[in-house]
Amino acid sequence: MNLEALRSLVEQKSGHAPMSLGDPALAPLRGLIAHPDVDEYVRYCLPRDSYQACGVGVLGLGDMIAEMHPGAAPGGFIRPFGYLVIASSAGGNVVCFQSSTGKVSWADHESFTDGEISFQNRSTGEWEFLEEYSPANVERAMVPVSDNIENFLTSLLTDRLESLFDELD
Repeated sequence: MNLEALRSLVEQKSGHAPMSLGDPALAPLRGLIAHPDVDEYVRYCLPRDSYQACGVGVLGLGDMIAEMHPGAAPGGFIRPFGYLVIASSAGGNVVCFQSSTGKVSWADHESFTDGEISFQNRSTGEWEFLEEYSPANVERAMVPVSDNIENFLTSLLTDRLESLFDELD
């Protein structure tokens, strides 16, 4: 990733230089930063405080951890499957990175609850109800946003995703 360009975009958007974090500060995210691009984003591009971009709140470290607290929907339900929440919408939905693949997804807060995953299949329009939390079922309920973190972040930080997020929210 072009960290210099991304850090500059974060600073322009948030009004502050992003943080640079070491292993001790990242301990709460252990297991969620396996992909090199996820690791670089978390280490070098996290904002000091949350800020708005394309109608979503891009999260700082403390808010990121809070969004993934056990029982929090959807973050607490998807975290065990390797999803790192990086932004949240006014409607309570989240943007997340998949820690092993580096894919970017949207998760609806109503899709993930105790004991069930429910979502409207975007291909068929039919509602699906899944009782088992498994990696495949969690991924099935996600809305793919991007296969590339750097491209996604550049689009997010240059306000090119607002209509997509409006549609999803």
